[in-house]
Amino acid sequence: MKALLICTPLLFSLALAACSTLSSKPQSFNQLGQFSVYPLNSQTFRVSFQTSQAMSYAPAEEITLLKAAQTTVQNGFRYFTVLDDPSNVRHKSPRQAVIYSRPAYYPYRYHRRYAGFWPDPFYDIPHVVNLDPIQISYTIECFQTQQQAPNAFDALLILQSLGAKYGLSPSGEVLPPTIPSNKPK
Repeated sequence: MKALLICTPLLFSLALAACSTLSSKPQSFNQLGQFSVYPLNSQTFRVSFQTSQAMSYAPAEEITLLKAAQTTVQNGFRYFTVLDDPSNVRHKSPRQAVIYSRPAYYPYRYHRRYAGFWPDPFYDIPHVVNLDPIQISYTIECFQTQQQAPNAFDALLILQSLGAKYGLSPSGEVLPPTIPSNKPK
């Protein structure tokens, strides 16, 4: 009976660990959040991106920059500048919450009642989650050559360097999501 009491938490934690290692379905670029592109004139566009709650600000900025590069290429241009002055934009930090992973069904001081159970030091690590989705918008102006705007971003270079990370081809086409393989390289 004592062996059963010792093995039960171990078996439960192994089963829980096996379930947590299953990967969720990969997402394509268009499924990362809500995009909107509004043409303001023939070469100026307003590109917006709203994230899911689980995404942080840095990837959201990269994805918005990628969407701006994709918009530039799909409208027959190669270079673009961001017209929004960063000093005038107010970056409001999203509301965040700290969540502890310890389930509520474990009684207080569970490990002291059962000598065979050793608590995992990584089990009760707090996780910070965003309560509000992040919204980023850029107004971009597109150009054919870099001589028209010397400080412009090269849309093809952005798509080549960051595109594969988020599921875009170097030409700006959305790639189907790939399932990562567990095979050693």
